[in-house]
Amino acid sequence: MMLPLANTRNTIRGNTRRGREIYYSIAMKLPLLFGLFTIIAIGLLFSCNSKTKEKSANEIFASVLNDKRVNSKEVGEREGIKYFQIMQNNKTGFRDLNGKIVIEPKFDYAEMFSEGFSNVQNENKWGLIDTTGKYVLQTQYEYLGPVHNGLASFRANDKYGFIDIKGQEKIKPQFDWVDHFSEGLCVVRNDHGKLGSGKSGYIDTTRKLVIDFQFQYACKFEKGQAKIELNNLWGAIDKNGKMVVEPTHKNAIDW
Repeated sequence: MMLPLANTRNTIRGNTRRGREIYYSIAMKLPLLFGLFTIIAIGLLFSCNSKTKEKSANEIFASVLNDKRVNSKEVGEREGIKYFQIMQNNKTGFRDLNGKIVIEPKFDYAEMFSEGFSNVQNENKWGLIDTTGKYVLQTQYEYLGPVHNGLASFRANDKYGFIDIKGQEKIKPQFDWVDHFSEGLCVVRNDHGKLGSGKSGYIDTTRKLVIDFQFQYACKFEKGQAKIELNNLWGAIDKNGKMVVEPTHKNAIDW
């Protein structure tokens, strides 16, 4: 499935303010990098063809993000996207598939809607809005991730846990890194104070450790399977942790 450019940008953008996530995202979310390369290539095309003064990276991205040929109605309908982000004066809002602004650009960052909510940032604090732009959770968190399976990751004292859309803590902050829930399970990781030294495993929405910490890296579940790395080789497991593709692949994107 092709990832919209806005979604790719926000994934990278969210990771840049969390050093650990940059490290893990390179290994576990390599497909997203291809989307980033596309953004860069298109951005360079825009900048090279421009006869005006040199644009900043943010300005280049805004010109790409706001281009309806990129985040088009066709893409939105195909991917089931209701709203695309739009940037004006370094602020982010949302437009519908016909280009009409439905939420005024007023956020420093705003990620793609997931399950009817967008995690947004203003003045280095994160909150949650609904599709009308109304705050469901005020900007009060060090970091707040997108909603998946009714839960959003949040950071407190450099540890990650999960809350529901009412702001009630469901899983206390205890992990060094978390992905988002997919098909009822979520990749979590603890490095015990040394970046890259730990292992990844999977928890369910009650915090139960379903698949033990044993993988160098692990990806979210899709269609009942998840790609994992063992001994520097990639394979895949099912939801019981049983190996369904032996770890013989050098990376996670060539199969």
